[in-house]
Amino acid sequence: MKNINYIISTLFLILLSCSEETPEILTPSNLVVTSEISNDGSGKVTFEAKATNASSFTFAFGDGTSQESLTGNVVKVYDMGGQNTYSVTVTANGAGGLSVSETIQIEVNVDGEASEFAEIISYLTNDDSKTWYLSAAEPGHLGVGPAREGIDGDWWYAKWYSAQAFEKCGSPDSDCLCDDELTFSVDGDVISYSLDNKGQTFFNSAHKDVVGGTEVDDFCYDFDTSGTKTVTLSSVQGNVPEAETTGTQIDYSDDGFMGYYVGSSTYEILSISEDLLYVRTYDLLNPDLAWYHRFSSEPATGGGDEKLESIYTNLVWSDEFDVDGAPNPSNWTYDLGSGGWGNNEVQTYTDDPGNVVVEGGMLKITAKSEGGEDAVHYFDDITLVATGGATSSIDDFEGTAPTFSGFGGASTQVVANPDASGANTSAMVGESTKPLGAETWAGSYFDVSAPLDLTTYSSISMKTWSPTVGAIVKLKLENSANADENFEVDMNTTVSESWETLTFDFSMAPAYNFDRIVVFFDFGVSPAGAYTSARIKSENLYEFTYGRVEIRAKLPSGGGTWPALWALGANFDTVGWPVCGEIDVMEHVGNSANIVSSALHYPGNFGGTAVTGSIPISTATSEFHNYTVEWTPDSIKFVVDDEFIHTSFVNSSATPFNADFFFIMNIAMGGTLGGAIDSAFTQDTMEVDYIRVYQ
Repeated sequence: MKNINYIISTLFLILLSCSEETPEILTPSNLVVTSEISNDGSGKVTFEAKATNASSFTFAFGDGTSQESLTGNVVKVYDMGGQNTYSVTVTANGAGGLSVSETIQIEVNVDGEASEFAEIISYLTNDDSKTWYLSAAEPGHLGVGPAREGIDGDWWYAKWYSAQAFEKCGSPDSDCLCDDELTFSVDGDVISYSLDNKGQTFFNSAHKDVVGGTEVDDFCYDFDTSGTKTVTLSSVQGNVPEAETTGTQIDYSDDGFMGYYVGSSTYEILSISEDLLYVRTYDLLNPDLAWYHRFSSEPATGGGDEKLESIYTNLVWSDEFDVDGAPNPSNWTYDLGSGGWGNNEVQTYTDDPGNVVVEGGMLKITAKSEGGEDAVHYFDDITLVATGGATSSIDDFEGTAPTFSGFGGASTQVVANPDASGANTSAMVGESTKPLGAETWAGSYFDVSAPLDLTTYSSISMKTWSPTVGAIVKLKLENSANADENFEVDMNTTVSESWETLTFDFSMAPAYNFDRIVVFFDFGVSPAGAYTSARIKSENLYEFTYGRVEIRAKLPSGGGTWPALWALGANFDTVGWPVCGEIDVMEHVGNSANIVSSALHYPGNFGGTAVTGSIPISTATSEFHNYTVEWTPDSIKFVVDDEFIHTSFVNSSATPFNADFFFIMNIAMGGTLGGAIDSAFTQDTMEVDYIRVYQ
């Protein structure tokens, strides 16, 4: 785990460097707790907690369970039948361990209807007893990412670290994690849990004091996990997007936990099936960290120097790309146009020979910059406005310029007014630059010396100059000490290439200490239309079910490129994605050069929760490599050259991977995975030597 510690420590140093002054540690106060009790006999209670200077909330529900919340909004489902009274204690947690608590009494009625968690209980326990194991053969069996929005972009998956297959099983410092057996049992309405750790538990280094540990890095320590814990399931409305979670959490009594020790006894179930359990939990000592665990219903096997022994040896289809010119029209057709392709990509796909050609025995797909300009906007005179018309200036940029911090590729500086006319003749203004390939959410922020007075002043006006009409200008207020405390308002520009005053209504903003101003121009848009590429496909020309696919390719390295060799369910037009299924044989990101990945997308596991794997290939962008998938009725395995990336996926009749698929090969630019495009990018090429299918 040394690399994990280094990555996370570095990230926090970066985050901390955004603030020049250490904020004063304030005790949480003004804690208010409300509850809304459902009267339908379901036992559902919605709680809302608000407090000043609170970074998180702890709910003790009075039935032996508890839950951490970063937002103060939670849903709890009580399961004890009849009319029962509970004392619910809510603690508002602040910086430096300071806190304040409030206790309320509630009465909850639960009738005898079936549990809303019946399906999850069935998967978890097999309606009796079931043992789960670390999914060690699968990349991502352990991972970590940001706990919430506002830390580092996307926050609902293991963004910062994802363990490789069997990574933790080869060292005595960590292999105890691979020995864990987690058993869930159900008897009537009672769910119980036991963890057999074979005497040792893999501890996060920050929690080593629990066992008196001395190792600098994560380590397997002797630890007693004997005994049975009680399991409580409840609904959770956390900060994970609805599509990425079951909305159900597990609470363990008596400090129970799952596998890797980070101090938590509460886990959100992101995905569950007969053979997969994927959970997320917050680090008890650092609520900015979300940890991820994948478990399977069968012990992982392998982890040695295995080679793929294919059951498919008969070559049934191929393209050797040995005839110069356009790709063979008997094998390939094109996707054309722009529109983001569901991933905020910025390229326009063409069939032009400059973007796709067969030449010298190779298919060459080339992404190009076709020119274009950065998006530049100007703003000035940010002013608090009261209902009666009174005003108070926040900044007019005529004195000492504030310190701007950009993100997503954007940057801001104070410059001479380029159009000192009309509504704004002042000398100095703010200039916001969103370069080609910047993230759609790119922007900048600056801090003010004291929290904004939104009690006296309910609106904020700002003069803006935009090159276009209809650009979204987002003004967001934040508490610099707690990014969860924020409020944002959108306005649209109504004129182009001239100054206008936009007024943002903050009358509904919560009573937070807003001392940071975040400005986004043209929110939701990346300067686009400046890149072309190609995307060819075998749809309606060659489609197949099962087989071994081998593609030999050399990949582009340019920042912002996103090449992919993949297959999509042939019923895509009728059922849509992800129902049709997607098999990503190879994906690569120029901004993370020479790391290749594979993925499977299907209902319940798509986008940020897809079944994924990755592997470093030091010469992926300079030499040709063989990218292979072995797709059978029982399993799907991914291989680069002779090395497995991902081997543990169990195919079954419940997945979409039992029908025809067609091939796609393309280079995308930017987007959700490609990221920011290098401002110096001109063009880059993916070369494919051949594609072959064996059955």
